[in-house]
Amino acid sequence: MILLLCLTAAAEGYAQSEALRPLDTGRHSLGIFTGSTALIGIDYARPIGRKTWLRSCFSYMDFNVRDWETNFNRYEQYASINLNVRNSSLSLLVDHLIASKLNLRLVTGLGLFLMNDFSGSIKLRDPLKINDIYFEPDELGYVYGGLRYNLRFNPYFGIALGRLVHPARRLTVSLDMGTFYKGAPEVFINGTALIRNNEHNAEILTNNMSGYRWFPVFNLRFGYSIDPKDNP
Repeated sequence: MILLLCLTAAAEGYAQSEALRPLDTGRHSLGIFTGSTALIGIDYARPIGRKTWLRSCFSYMDFNVRDWETNFNRYEQYASINLNVRNSSLSLLVDHLIASKLNLRLVTGLGLFLMNDFSGSIKLRDPLKINDIYFEPDELGYVYGGLRYNLRFNPYFGIALGRLVHPARRLTVSLDMGTFYKGAPEVFINGTALIRNNEHNAEILTNNMSGYRWFPVFNLRFGYSIDPKDNP
């Protein structure tokens, strides 16, 4: 009977301690993520309060698309497109739990973008007939250009759903939704052969794009919870 009472008391004490520590704030987390800002990203999160974590992240986004042919589903002529996307960054984020039942976090922080530009070129795939004269794609030339963001340090605001760490499981899944403020982009454009001398359009396009200062973030994260004191 005494043993049963002791076991009951121990079980109640354990249950109360778990209820008091549902977030398991002693745990850290390693994560990988992918989405709108990263082909692949890694992060490390550590608690700095009972409901707050500090998260350091590295996002890698650097890829090329070559000879993508399309008519944009509306034109007779097909175009060949090359794209270069360079958008890698280092970020420091603060996650604060605002709704524990929903596992909803408010996330703020700052990103240092090491690469922050997008560029490409477009060229007709086939000859083009103008006034009964056929022009080869190389005779017409191609248009190239892109946009760059000159603001290197970009504030971040967003929310996240899911756990960074879990008191009972190693693996977690969460979703980051937010935006980086990148400032107004600078547009550059030019051409070759018959369609050269497009520099004057760059200022017009820069003015037209001045309102596109926010870059959307939609990243899926897979985390691994670790206990720095006891990590079996």
